[in-house]
Amino acid sequence: MTGEATFGDFLQAACLQLGPAVGASGTPGECGDVREVNQSLLRMVTVMARYVKDISAPFDRGLLRDRPALNAWPRASIEARHALTSAARLLQLHGGGAWQPGTPADRTLAQRLDRAAASLATGRDLLQTHFAPGLRGARRPRSDWALAVTSRPVTQALLAELSLLAQQIAPQGAGLALSPSPAAPGTFEARRALGAACQWLSVFSAAIGAAQVQEPVPGSGRELLCAIPLNALPPRRLPDGREPVADLCEAVTGSAQRARHAAWQAAGQAAWSPGMTHRSLRSVAAASTVTCHNCEVLFRSLAARTAAPGPAETSAGLLKAADAAGSARAGWLQVVQALDGITTDTQRYESQATAEARDLALWTGRLAYASPEWTLASGPAHPARAPESLASEPQDVPRVAAAVHHACETLAQLARADGEQIRTAARAGRILVPTRSLPDAYDIPDPYAHAPPGRIESVLAVYQHTSEASARARDAAAEVAEITRAPSRMLAVARAAAHARPDNTQGKDPDSSSAAAAADERRDRPGQLEGILHELGVSNRDLLRRGAAIDRASERLIAAAVAEPRQPRRGRHSAQAPRRSAVATEVIKYALASGDHHVIALLRG
Repeated sequence: MTGEATFGDFLQAACLQLGPAVGASGTPGECGDVREVNQSLLRMVTVMARYVKDISAPFDRGLLRDRPALNAWPRASIEARHALTSAARLLQLHGGGAWQPGTPADRTLAQRLDRAAASLATGRDLLQTHFAPGLRGARRPRSDWALAVTSRPVTQALLAELSLLAQQIAPQGAGLALSPSPAAPGTFEARRALGAACQWLSVFSAAIGAAQVQEPVPGSGRELLCAIPLNALPPRRLPDGREPVADLCEAVTGSAQRARHAAWQAAGQAAWSPGMTHRSLRSVAAASTVTCHNCEVLFRSLAARTAAPGPAETSAGLLKAADAAGSARAGWLQVVQALDGITTDTQRYESQATAEARDLALWTGRLAYASPEWTLASGPAHPARAPESLASEPQDVPRVAAAVHHACETLAQLARADGEQIRTAARAGRILVPTRSLPDAYDIPDPYAHAPPGRIESVLAVYQHTSEASARARDAAAEVAEITRAPSRMLAVARAAAHARPDNTQGKDPDSSSAAAAADERRDRPGQLEGILHELGVSNRDLLRRGAAIDRASERLIAAAVAEPRQPRRGRHSAQAPRRSAVATEVIKYALASGDHHVIALLRG
């Protein structure tokens, strides 16, 4: 195991447990009781089938007659799932009953199958931490690794690895099923079920092998599959001034991961989150400006360290990354200036991304500067850490390069996420400007008014420029990570794998899909009446469809009512604000969450 749990740890453990295939020549005493082996094999097949189900779920709607129209790998995943289902059915019917979780095995082959199945089940749990339950059994992303997990290269590599496991298991099980020795007891039905199940495992491997012939698995697919980490944020750390360079690099990496996760979440919550404030946006921009400068200092120090002993390519790549970080710093300064012309409907709150961006600026500063007491208030007027102190040995360069690469990756995501937040908040009517800053033609008695489209577009243009500059710095840092073979090079591989998704358009950044995924979830969320029908256990599609239609009609009715000009009420209740019932409040909340920008603007107005 490594310091950070990855999927490769559990995949390797499963492969080591199964060992090399012994074939029919394996001695029965080494294999064990047929019925116990059947129970353990059933567990293994069940876990493998769950993996394949996760992969082939998007293709379940396709009918058998449509299967020839599918590509090689989708068709192979469906055929592989059918083979594993058939094997599991045989083992359940003729292998001594259904497998019971927690049933121990006391024979060699059964033990190895149980341990391999446990490792695979834990690995699947690790992959599932990147998703949350969605509607109608679907999964929705809950981390920026989710798109990489479901990408084509990773799913292909996963099927190929399962095929290799099946190739290890099938000869051993078939050897036990065909062995005539009384040392391997078992009924005739159990032996026959074991042999037939191993044949289905061979069919499983053949289906995957045929897909590999037509479309080989990319070399980086397995490496990325093994590098998928557990979706668990590292704890927040604060410096005490005594950290060595190795601890500082680890702290920068952890802080960058926390900031990326906070930015990824904030991008889908801008329409309603109280943390989406002008104060948060400006603080993130200011902290990112400092982080960019710190990254530039670190790149130049590494370039000086590698100038003499290292190849010229390394030093040139580091200087290129330093220049790109400097350009990104100028872009973030423009963002700070552009934000001075707008404000938001909430003021005092700060988002989680704000605190994480400040931490990242602090940790990169502690790594970049020689002073162990450097703070954000210290500024850049401090001597940089000596190159020999930053990387005392040549093998220390990849560690520092990985930390700076993580920081640059976070800067690019912060720029993109904050731009998405402003765009979403503007559609919801949350971006305001001082009334005095508007032309005289605007006759508005309030101190603040909704920002004109031109003002929003100018701010978004600055964010777009900064996002592109930060992306160039990220790509330059990725090139350095590849040259130095830093462990962070998997970040670039994951992004490339997400780009390879068939549902991604050319040139679309996969990290920008978090807001789209959140919007899709809001649109698919059941309404008040449809939710009640679900709670009652109603499964009739016609009734559910009618309930959804009533909910949509309610949204339109609320929007129309709000758009109507209001007449002042007369009588003794004219001074009282209308009170909303609990049901009305829930309906309005659902309409706000529906994602309809027109409805949101009207209701918030």
